[in-house]
Amino acid sequence: MTATTIDAPRIDRVARDPRRGILLMALGIALFSLLNAAVKWQSETFPINQIIFFRNAFALIPVLVMARRMGGLPALRTARPREQILLALVWTGVLVMMFGAYHIMPLADATAISFLQPIVVTLLSAPLAGDRVGWRDWGAVLVGIAGVLLMVDPTGRGSVFGAALAFSGMVLSAFSMIMQRRLSRTETSISVVVWTLGISAATMVPTLPFSWVMPSGPQLAGLVAMGLASGAFQYLTVRSLYHASAAAVSAVSYTKMIWAIVIGFVAFGDVPTPAVLLGTLVILASTVLAYGSGRRDAAAPDETR
Repeated sequence: MTATTIDAPRIDRVARDPRRGILLMALGIALFSLLNAAVKWQSETFPINQIIFFRNAFALIPVLVMARRMGGLPALRTARPREQILLALVWTGVLVMMFGAYHIMPLADATAISFLQPIVVTLLSAPLAGDRVGWRDWGAVLVGIAGVLLMVDPTGRGSVFGAALAFSGMVLSAFSMIMQRRLSRTETSISVVVWTLGISAATMVPTLPFSWVMPSGPQLAGLVAMGLASGAFQYLTVRSLYHASAAAVSAVSYTKMIWAIVIGFVAFGDVPTPAVLLGTLVILASTVLAYGSGRRDAAAPDETR
């Protein structure tokens, strides 16, 4: 059976809409920012492999509920298991490296490195995913980078090893976006999410006995809640790539800086500087430009349908 013979469930018969993809990614980034705050708090108590296990294993629960509503087991079928497994392993590597970088080096430094991802995605999306990368896509990336440079002032106190982890995680994350985009053209969105989460959680199981920290009742509830929310984020991300190109949605990732400002102010009392506020406006402009690119693509014929 070839990939093109898979019968998509009802939801994947919806016409592709790049604008919807960009909005879904923006919503996913908002949820992702809240999850990162939870991970940062939990990493003070639990090892990275245990956090990743809870994050992915319990994320399967809401995703499988959605799969049942979308057609049950047929929605999870895949004719490209090797690519699904490879994506899951790449995604696991992203989590290990980025969580490790946040633990070793200042958060501002790791965040600054992670914002190189849209450039990598834009460079690779045309040759690897067959996406059209236009001037609006490049413009959104460059405007977003300008906003980040206004906002981020790296401390210079990060270790070389931490920087290497952050850079490697950024590159792997870019590849994972391209791989999700390729798979979303023939596989159902829910299938990509279930395979990624399930395999990633399974890879952590053999490592748990070596570093397990017994959680208290409230801590266990927090770990489980993080996993449940992660399932929603994972689906939103893959679904956005069903509708829009990786280059278009990658620029929206800059909005995580806006959420970082809000969360930092509300939770930690961090007051943003004028430079940060100006950078926020520039990042919003990059997202608007990306949305305009999505509207252009929506008007153009979709050759992947």
